[in-house]
Amino acid sequence: DDPVTLECPEVYADAGATTTQELAYAIATVAEYMRQLIGSGLGADAAAQQIGLALSVSSDFFSQIAKLRAARMLFAKVVGAFGASPAAQATVIHARTASFTKTRRDPWVNMLRVTTQTFAAAVGGADSIASLPFDEALGVPDALGRRIARNTSIVLAEESAIGEVIDPAGGSHAVEALTQELARAAWAELQALEAGGG
Repeated sequence: DDPVTLECPEVYADAGATTTQELAYAIATVAEYMRQLIGSGLGADAAAQQIGLALSVSSDFFSQIAKLRAARMLFAKVVGAFGASPAAQATVIHARTASFTKTRRDPWVNMLRVTTQTFAAAVGGADSIASLPFDEALGVPDALGRRIARNTSIVLAEESAIGEVIDPAGGSHAVEALTQELARAAWAELQALEAGGG
């Protein structure tokens, strides 16, 4: 069975959540899904394998790479706490370029934002990426906007060979440190949420 992706990329980010809050709320939702799925009779492994993450990727390049990396760590930690095996602690991450970073006044600049966000998602290890059209803030995207959105990830993959590298950010002290810092902060926020009833 295909996993049910936790669709929350726009909800938390567009509501003004910080990167830490977005991660904490997404993982808190994973914990609630685990409780509900296990309560309905699924084992921890089966429950964990039914959940995927969808996260918004904004323009803060390095924090977004770290966010996706931290999301994997936190997901594994939470589902592991429910008794899921190491094999079931892996998740599928779908990244989506952020809508709130797009401008109506100068939509052409949005192409740069979408490209940067798409690249950050790829470096961060997203399993799939939705690059939104640069002209989405103006209404229904036109054919050019849709074509460029489709081709952004294709060009990045072809030009940088990013898909050929297992962990593009692995070993970078700055990214590793930021990932750990973000994971600790999100875990603290998650614990506060859980202490308040989830």
